[in-house]
Amino acid sequence: MANSKQHRYANSFKHEVCQYYEHHTRNDTEAKYDVAGKTISIWRRELGYRNKFFGHNIYTEAMQPTFKRRERRDFMVTKKDNAFLLNEINDLKSRMKAKDLDSAWLKDKLHQIADAIKIMEV
Repeated sequence: MANSKQHRYANSFKHEVCQYYEHHTRNDTEAKYDVAGKTISIWRRELGYRNKFFGHNIYTEAMQPTFKRRERRDFMVTKKDNAFLLNEINDLKSRMKAKDLDSAWLKDKLHQIADAIKIMEV
């Protein structure tokens, strides 16, 4: 099936070529199917196959850790959250100081009462 400028291939043929290329070299695929390497790359991109690159092993890619780029908006939310948390910590510290003062006052009062009881017993 050919027209005047280019060959038209069936999708099943394109898939067959792409799958063969998955486990063979570009030269082997070109020789077996008589299709240019650039055409194979275009078909792989159009059909959703991963193209092979020099020095890139597509078989170990799944084992590599993925890095997600942090968005600036997420950073700003974190910054706001940190400000909120710092405010909460400062509030809790002031409450603890107030409780410590109340505790010290009560402790002092208890000592005064104990001293008063000792004086009454004598």
